[in-house]
Amino acid sequence: MHKNRRRAILVFSLPTLLFYVYFFIDPLAKTFYYSFFDWNAITEKKFVFLENYAKLFQDRVFYIALGNTAYLSALSLFVMIPLSFVLAYILYTQIKGFKFFRTVFFIPVVVSTVSVSLIFSFIYEPNFGMLNTLLRAIGLDTLAFTWLSDKATAMTAVSVPFLWQNVGLMMMILLAGMQTMSEEILEAAEIDGVNRWQKIWYVVIPLIRNVIQVVIVFAITYAFKVFDHILLLTQGGPIHRTEVTGTYMYNEGFRFLKYGYGTTIAVSIMLVALAAAFLANRLIGRDSDDDAGSIKKLEKI
Repeated sequence: MHKNRRRAILVFSLPTLLFYVYFFIDPLAKTFYYSFFDWNAITEKKFVFLENYAKLFQDRVFYIALGNTAYLSALSLFVMIPLSFVLAYILYTQIKGFKFFRTVFFIPVVVSTVSVSLIFSFIYEPNFGMLNTLLRAIGLDTLAFTWLSDKATAMTAVSVPFLWQNVGLMMMILLAGMQTMSEEILEAAEIDGVNRWQKIWYVVIPLIRNVIQVVIVFAITYAFKVFDHILLLTQGGPIHRTEVTGTYMYNEGFRFLKYGYGTTIAVSIMLVALAAAFLANRLIGRDSDDDAGSIKKLEKI
C-alpha cells in the first residue's frame, strides 16, 4: 500500500516536474552554458571560459545600468511599497466606495505595458504634453522640462509608469494579508487604548510581516525585470542615462548580436537580483507572526 501511494505521488508529480525542468531548469542551464562562449547566435561558438565575465566587470555601461536598476529597486522599496500599504490599509477599513476604489487602483495592473508607455509619452511630451501644459497653466514654466531627454529627469520620468502600473498589485497582496489578520488582536489593541499609528506599527505590520516580505521580493524582482517601459520611452537614452540591466542585455544580445555576452549579463542580473532579495528579507527580519507574539508587542506599548 505504501509503495502504491509513492508510485501514485510520482505519477501525478511527474508532469509538473517535467514542465519545470523543460521551461526553467533547461533554459537556465543553457544560459550559464552560453555565457562561456563568444557567439553571435549565427556562426560557430568560440569557448572563452570566463572572458565574458572579466569583460563585464570592466564594462562602464553595465555599472550605469546596474545603478539605474538599483535606483528603481530603491523607489520600489521606499515609495511603491509604502504607498501600496497606505492604500491597502485605507481599503481594509472598508471606506465608502471600497469596491470601486479597489478596482480603480488595480486597473493599471491589467493594462498592457505598451499602452501605459504610450500614455506617459503623451504626458511627458515637452510641447503639448499634459504635464508641461499644466505647469505652464499654473505659472511654473521653469519646471517644464523635456522630461524624457533631459539627463536630470529622464530616469525618474521612466520610473513613474513602472511604479504606477505595479502599485495596485502590491496593494492587493497587502490587502489580502490584512484581511487574514485576527480580529481579536485588533480589538485587544483598541481596548488597550492604542492610537492609529501605534496600531499600525505594533499590530498590523507584525501580523502581515510574511506578506510584506513577499511584496519586497516581488518589488525587487520586478525592478530587475523592467524592460518594456524603458525600451518604449527612451531606449536607454540619453547617453545610457535610463539604461537598465534588462535593456542592456537586450541590446548586447539581440541588437548587436553578442549573444554570449548578453547571456553573461543575464546570469549577472539573476545573481544580483537573488542577492538583493535575500538581503532585503534578512533586513526586515523573521519575527514570529502568531497571535501570542503580537500580544506581547501590545503589552509593551
